[in-house]
Amino acid sequence: MVIHKNLVLNSIESKLNEKESRIRNDRQTVFALVRDLVQAQFFVSDQELVNRLWQDVADRDVDINRVINLMYTCSDYTNDIEMTEADDTYQNIIN
Repeated sequence: MVIHKNLVLNSIESKLNEKESRIRNDRQTVFALVRDLVQAQFFVSDQELVNRLWQDVADRDVDINRVINLMYTCSDYTNDIEMTEADDTYQNIIN
């Protein structure tokens, strides 16, 4: 009985850790896309690169409004804390 209970708890913990890891990786991917888009769109003005990056956003099935929110609400795109706070606020509004 104890072994079965421990296996179930370990399985649940493993799934939660996997989900947290996937969320962190997803967030880092989104942040990287936002940084690339900001650079290409606002600083370099490379329309071809901008189009490719937006296509990448679409191909990855990333919420376009999430990307736009991060692009326009963050003032320091190198600051993961600021971007995380903006992303958390957005996620709480839509969920």
